Parts: sequence; structure tokens; C-alpha cells
Amino acid sequence: MPHWISEMITAIVSYVPAMIVDQDSPNFGLIRTMFGLILIAIVVYVIAMTPFRTAIARSKDKLSGLFTRKEQR
Repeated sequence: MPHWISEMITAIVSYVPAMIVDQDSPNFGLIRTMFGLILIAIVVYVIAMTPFRTAIARSKDKLSGLFTRKEQR
């Protein structure tokens, strides 16, 4: 299972730079590494923000209530 996951991550990380730079280019490894680090940062961010989703949604609702018009009775 871990081998399958690592193969999938490698395929994703190699696909995007291959669209931008030729695979025979000397900078291809550098750009692939950059996209890999960006992918890791996004995954860590999503995992870290999971417990705070409800708090963010509540604060967003409170803030949106401040800037909307209230109905007059």
C-alpha cells in the first residue's frame, strides 16, 4: 500500500512540471521538487486546519451578519 501511494504522489508531482518544462531539461528535477514541496505543504495545511473548520465557519457567519442589511420592522 505505501508503495502505491508513493507511486501516485510521484506521478502527480511529475505531471505538472512536465507540462511546463521539457523532461530532458536540467531544471526539471528542481521544478519537480518545488511542486512536491508545495503538495506536501497543502496536505499539511489541510490536515492542520481540519479541527478549526467549525470555528472558522462560525466566525465567518458572524462577520457576514455585520455587513449585511437588517430588515426593518
